[in-house]
Amino acid sequence: MRSLLNDLQGLRFDREEKTSELEILIDCLEVVAVAAGEKPSHLQGQGMRSRSFMQAIERVTVAHGLNVMHTHPVPTHYHRAPSYDADFFAWERQRERDAVAKESYVLWVFRDRELEPAIRAAVEGRTDVAHVLGYPECCVRENSELGIQYSEARVRAYQTEYGARATADLIRLTTANARVTISPADRPHFRHVYSHVQFSPCRACAESPKSPAAEINWAMKRLATRLSPAFERAIEKAAKAEAAAREQKSRRLRA
Repeated sequence: MRSLLNDLQGLRFDREEKTSELEILIDCLEVVAVAAGEKPSHLQGQGMRSRSFMQAIERVTVAHGLNVMHTHPVPTHYHRAPSYDADFFAWERQRERDAVAKESYVLWVFRDRELEPAIRAAVEGRTDVAHVLGYPECCVRENSELGIQYSEARVRAYQTEYGARATADLIRLTTANARVTISPADRPHFRHVYSHVQFSPCRACAESPKSPAAEINWAMKRLATRLSPAFERAIEKAAKAEAAAREQKSRRLRA
């Protein structure tokens, strides 16, 4: 495992949009966790994307005997339908499918070939990513719910601010990216509680030191420490730097 980490840390790539030092470190940690059997798969390129970083990770992981798969980005999974116009919701989903089908690929890294059907199900939007990425179902579901509630608030704003009533009105406003006012209470609030995982914990997990999310974070921290104390210290330093940057941004917004 240490040789894999060494090779990952030795990667040379253009940062492009991959500007988060913490995310780069956690990407490396997750890949090693996959190789160690502590995580089902790692998804690279869904968020802050650097094509050269994806290509570099692919070269290293294949050289170390891991499996890789290219797919289009994972679309939004809805655990429930939003409480607004069903035809508009169907249009939204098809619009997202068409958009992700045109996007450049993302990279999946996994150890067991048996995981392929589950990955494809997530990529097709039939299931969420909890199983394939080893995330707590409660956290994935809550974050899905936050996204749905934001969409519902946006549609309400189209109705109150623009008088939208018909499906065509909603489609027209969405296509035009019409600006609306969304209250702070309706905006998704993603918690930055843990430094060794990339998912946002749900409220229940964030408030319990023995929650599923906390256990995963501690397992990843133990793995990082076993691999290299210096690597673990780098993660902690990057996490503190990002927390400070978020706090500074929050103070500017409040001023």
